[in-house]
Amino acid sequence: MGAWGVKLYQDDVACDVKEEYIIKLRAGLSNDEVTESMIKEYELSDDEPIFWLALADIQWRYGRLLDKVKENAITYIDSGKDLEKWVDDLNLLDARKKC
Repeated sequence: MGAWGVKLYQDDVACDVKEEYIIKLRAGLSNDEVTESMIKEYELSDDEPIFWLALADIQWRYGRLLDKVKENAITYIDSGKDLEKWVDDLNLLDARKKC
């Protein structure tokens, strides 16, 4: 998996989260069911920061943002952990901060 740009959906994991969320909703699962199954899949992985950001974004876009998803996304934003993959290139790091 990788990223080809600094925007949220210029990352394979973010695209996978978005696609999986939509597919599971269309399959008839509730927002809570989709969220819990996805948390089990991505929790405690190196991709956890991007997972929470992408899940919060897609839930917000669908008008289904859960408080715990929002809180986790904000925690990763506030901690700066979502920026770790960009620290080797200051130009990309600055661009990611602006997104």
